[in-house]
Amino acid sequence: MASLSEIARVPLTALGAAVYELAYRLWLLGGGRTARLERPIFMLGCPRSGTTVAADLFARHPDVANLSEAQEIWDPRRHLDPEADHHWTAAEVTPADARRLHTRFEFHRRLHRKARFLNKNPRSSVRIDYIRAVFPDAGFLHVLRDGRAVAHSILREMRRSSLRQRFPFGNFCKPPHWRELLRDDPAEQAALQWTEVVRCVRAHRQALGAAYHEFLYEDFCQNPRQVLAHAYGFAGLRVDDDVLQRLPARLDSQNFQWRAGLQPTQIETINRIQRELLDELGYPL
Repeated sequence: MASLSEIARVPLTALGAAVYELAYRLWLLGGGRTARLERPIFMLGCPRSGTTVAADLFARHPDVANLSEAQEIWDPRRHLDPEADHHWTAAEVTPADARRLHTRFEFHRRLHRKARFLNKNPRSSVRIDYIRAVFPDAGFLHVLRDGRAVAHSILREMRRSSLRQRFPFGNFCKPPHWRELLRDDPAEQAALQWTEVVRCVRAHRQALGAAYHEFLYEDFCQNPRQVLAHAYGFAGLRVDDDVLQRLPARLDSQNFQWRAGLQPTQIETINRIQRELLDELGYPL
């Protein structure tokens, strides 16, 4: 039988789910139960804000192990429950939850033999206090995108997926008090979703202080290297030519699509709901 150290040398992409789980269980038996993850990085953002590409490129840093989404680790019992709340508070943390999150994420970091761990999950946008209770030394990266482009992308994904249509808010991140935000008009609901999720994150800026960093999707597309250089610096990761050359010089922004993809009445509705926050973030109406 292979030792844990031998299993750990195999890239995660080459491990089947059963082997990965076996390696994790062996690691727990070998003392992993007391392991703690230090200085994790959590990437936040309203769904469809570009967090996936941002996390993928951020994780090109040679010192970063990326395990994004991981819904079944965050919430093993209810991550697919249409009635589940995504907004969690610090008071909801249990010792079992904290132990599971630390050991699962720390195992992933060690398996990849990287110095730092990254998790991108839009639902973390409404769980900041919960996460800080589990990981007091965590850093938070927030990706912001024009709310009209986000609403357009949410509506498009909802139309494409019959499965998402069965879930409130498409099973995307549900804002706090989401039941009060349900609307018959999908455009109105998508506009509220962006507004409430973004406001939830930004309400924590002062409390997070140096543990919080945000950037605009639009700036990221225009100059990924510069934007991620600042993000790496925020996270305490080295920034040099070797790191930056792993990144593209530019990305194609898809923001233009909302102007043609939304009906005039939808644009009017979305602008009405998002106007104040769009102006606050510097997006022209």
